[in-house]
Amino acid sequence: MLIEQIIVSFSIPTDNYCSSMTDGFISGGGECGALIRSINWAENPLGPLDEWPQSLRTTLSILINSKFPLFLLWGPEYICFYNDAYRKSLGNDGKHPKAMGQRGKECWAEIWDEIGSMLDSVLQQGEATWNEDILLPIYRNGHIEDVYWTFSYSPVKDESGKVAGVFVAVAETTDNLRVLNELNESKKELEFALNAAELGTWDLNPLTNKFTCNNRLRRWFGLDTESNIDLNIAIEAIIPKDREKVKEALQKSLDHETGGHYTIQYTIKNAKTGKERIVKARGKALFDANNVAYRLNGTLQDITDEIMAQNAFKESEENFRKLILQAPVGMIILKGEDFFVEEVNDTYLKLANKERKNFVEKPLWEALPEAKSLGFEHVLKKVMKTGIAHYGNEQNITTIKNGKKETTYINYVYEPLKDIDGSINRIMVVAIDITDMLESKRKIQDAEERARLATAAAGLGTFDLDLRNGQMATSERFDEIFGFDRHVVRSAYTSVIHPDDREIRINAHRRALDVGQIYYEARVIWKDQSIHWVRVEGKIYYDADHKPLRMLGTAMDITQQRQAKEELIQINQRLEIALETGKLGSYELDLRTQTLKLSEQFYKNYGLKSEAVLNYEQLLNFIVPQQKEAVIEALNQAIANGNVYEGEYQISWPDQSLHWIKESGKAQYDDHGNPISFIGVSFDITETKQLQQQKDDFIGIASHELKTPVTSIKAYTQVLERMLLKKGDIVEAGLMKKMDAQLNRLTSLIGDLLDVTKVNSGKLQYNHTYFDFNEMMRFAIEELQRTSEKHQIKEDLQEIGLVFADKERLSQVVTNLITNAIKYSPEAQQIIVHSSIEGENILVCVEDFGIGIAEDDLNKVFEQFYRVSGNMQHTFPGLGLGLFISSEIIKREGGKIWVSSKEGKGSKFCFSIPRARANDY
Repeated sequence: MLIEQIIVSFSIPTDNYCSSMTDGFISGGGECGALIRSINWAENPLGPLDEWPQSLRTTLSILINSKFPLFLLWGPEYICFYNDAYRKSLGNDGKHPKAMGQRGKECWAEIWDEIGSMLDSVLQQGEATWNEDILLPIYRNGHIEDVYWTFSYSPVKDESGKVAGVFVAVAETTDNLRVLNELNESKKELEFALNAAELGTWDLNPLTNKFTCNNRLRRWFGLDTESNIDLNIAIEAIIPKDREKVKEALQKSLDHETGGHYTIQYTIKNAKTGKERIVKARGKALFDANNVAYRLNGTLQDITDEIMAQNAFKESEENFRKLILQAPVGMIILKGEDFFVEEVNDTYLKLANKERKNFVEKPLWEALPEAKSLGFEHVLKKVMKTGIAHYGNEQNITTIKNGKKETTYINYVYEPLKDIDGSINRIMVVAIDITDMLESKRKIQDAEERARLATAAAGLGTFDLDLRNGQMATSERFDEIFGFDRHVVRSAYTSVIHPDDREIRINAHRRALDVGQIYYEARVIWKDQSIHWVRVEGKIYYDADHKPLRMLGTAMDITQQRQAKEELIQINQRLEIALETGKLGSYELDLRTQTLKLSEQFYKNYGLKSEAVLNYEQLLNFIVPQQKEAVIEALNQAIANGNVYEGEYQISWPDQSLHWIKESGKAQYDDHGNPISFIGVSFDITETKQLQQQKDDFIGIASHELKTPVTSIKAYTQVLERMLLKKGDIVEAGLMKKMDAQLNRLTSLIGDLLDVTKVNSGKLQYNHTYFDFNEMMRFAIEELQRTSEKHQIKEDLQEIGLVFADKERLSQVVTNLITNAIKYSPEAQQIIVHSSIEGENILVCVEDFGIGIAEDDLNKVFEQFYRVSGNMQHTFPGLGLGLFISSEIIKREGGKIWVSSKEGKGSKFCFSIPRARANDY
């Protein structure tokens, strides 16, 4: 409309202005202005320039000097004018330059049908038109081109006010539309790609904290359809444990120094359905000139299936690895051209006689070089190349075990493992040790022959019953077992079964048709009316339709076994009577069900009525709390090691009275070595314990009372010895010295008796102080060295340092051990005392080279009053209490004491105490 107003304002007729116009109105105008000036307009329907109306002149002056593409169609023949800006749209080798001054219909012949009517409408009605992105093909650049235009047709009036021409403001939009179409196409492709990839898109304005997303993302988040929401609402869709890391990642991406990249994986939960998705977000922040982020957008990908697939793959790989490690056959995975050992199980290592540390994560030929010499390399390469498995049977392998050659036979397979893409980069080797199977096969063949001989030797009779017709073939021994001296019909065999047992036989045959096996024991009556027991066992064989065909089996005369069983029952009954007479309670514990079978006397020993129902846990609760854990530990150790359990402990009866129980028992095991039951007996030793306490009290009192007179006698002896020496009575003084030595022995014995009574009553005193451990050791060694001229006591002492313990008690232990070593090595000349730190413990050993101890007696040396038995017991005096006292002292210090010995070679007594406790300063 602005162009129309300009044209109208310049079209007002003024005679003075018109009379003075020249061709200056088309001066300038670039190429098109020069073109207009060059045309001989006298030959044109418009006529010479000086005859042109002022309205035309003014319009052309505006047109040719405008930088906007303009076109003018003048007069009824629509004579064409255009400027340089429009000339570009005419291209080369086309309408330009002849279009200038040409009739419109001739110039635009190819599109006149489209534009002619529009031009006529403007010319006739005087109203402007507007057309946007109209396709109007034109001839240019040597051919017809599809060209898009946006243009306006505006009426141009002459001096009389009549519409004389059409002023065209035009812009070619072909390139714009092409770009727009390409953008639209790109957008469609992007949308297609997003849809195909099932991606959600999102956009965040960091300045307003507003968040927008596409419909897919709204569905995932469970959001309403609003286009803009607060970021915090979207954050709420993220599971709580992932929210902080998402916030941190968002904040980091808005920092210009990070490059604005945003990549993170997290889990979202639909606010409406509760469905969870694992998603991966990618985005990029945009920054302004001040490096402030003003936009962050990106995509969100649902990777739930991918993650689950990855987890499933990892789980599958882990299960595969566990399968290999736990497989009962040898398995190994080899990878790559070097056959790198990726995984191997213990069964394979045992088969190859290799250690894991020298095998895994190494090439096979380095871990198992002998396999290469056997030709396995060629086979493995062939499997890796062809992908065809290789099988080997009864391959013999020679290995060195315990310094001896052993030959093992294996069946093996080299199985290629394909990757997802079908390529082969790994081989699974499965090796099965068939040495035992081959040996078993040979044994079976031998056994079959022996079975034929053993059947007769064992007195077994055999039978073959045809279940289709009832015919039965029997051996001679079978006939004898049933009391016949020849083969008879089947009914004759069944007729001799005891009337009371015939139902047993019938039920066994019926059951055999269901389970495929027959077993029963029954009595048969021979012709002489003697009764015999028989055991019949057999198996049914079927045809392809699982119909029973034959029953094969054996018969055995078990008359003697049944008689023995009856006798055993009677013996057990007598044993029960004997146990009850001796007040021995018996029990049987089922270790699988923890149920108990208790004798009448066992109930009495626990102060219970016989109708009481107990399980194992309830029985253990009778033991006093301070002893319960030790009893359980000892029982478990006996069961685990297959040893006899022996123990003494206190129990509390229902009436709260305390009683002492002595118990012994042993576990029974199945064919696989698994414990199934524990059988034991118990005895109430409360009275014995009371007598023992009385004895200990008496010994304690007697020892205490003896100590004073012995001390006095010792003093008198020493005085008499000195007096006799002064008188020169050397012989009598020597007797006094010997008497003093005997008094020292008596004092030591009294001291041991006192210590034993204190140990048994828990009253042995301990005084813990800090002291130098090796200094204590050296003092004890020096004191004992003075008493023994024959033996040299050698020190092998490592630095221990200060310890916190009872110095006198530990010195007592060391003294006891060295004294014993001297006593029991009369022919030896050397005793070695060792001390060292072993891990968390202080270790002390006293080694002698004397008579040694029998292996059967090693577990008794630390018991009360134990002494060397046999011919030597009178050679070495003493009460046998020193080692018992030493053992109790070491236990009190939290340590342990033990002995290793060989008869005739000597003994080595050792004890250890915790280092941490000893060095607690």
